[in-house]
Amino acid sequence: MNDPMQMLKADHREVKKMLTALGKSDPGPERVKLVGELDMALRLHMVIEEEFVYSLVAEDVGEDEEREANIEHALARETLEKLVAMVDQPGFGAVAEMLAGGISHHVEEEETEILPELKAEMTRAEWMELGDAIAQAKAAAGEPVISRPRRQASTKRARSAARKPKVSA
Repeated sequence: MNDPMQMLKADHREVKKMLTALGKSDPGPERVKLVGELDMALRLHMVIEEEFVYSLVAEDVGEDEEREANIEHALARETLEKLVAMVDQPGFGAVAEMLAGGISHHVEEEETEILPELKAEMTRAEWMELGDAIAQAKAAAGEPVISRPRRQASTKRARSAARKPKVSA
């Protein structure tokens, strides 16, 4: 079972690392490679969110939130296209900063508002089903599926019991 929040957050962190590396990069083959990796990772992430998450957001959180998320993705795509086109041009740094700012705003809303609200509206089984669908899409695209291992229920109970004060009769 895969937790969609963990997978999407892992994607967000990876994109942030790539954008940070791009901000420090000099024109040349390494920058071209980084831009290509960012382009592929970000486009895959956006397609997965649009295909699997945003329809549920429209139903369970609100159509305005879904519409705003899609608009932000469209803006990210436009900026990403400019970034690819300007990889060795003056002004690349400004475009990279614009993309990073837009993504930062979008990620903040997703992680603190949209995804927690969506999770609250879904059953645990539905939430995990969503995670499994995302994992399958990532695997089909040849991308690694990063998911935190879940603790065993008995381990949770043991820890919980250890924390409770013992009362003597």
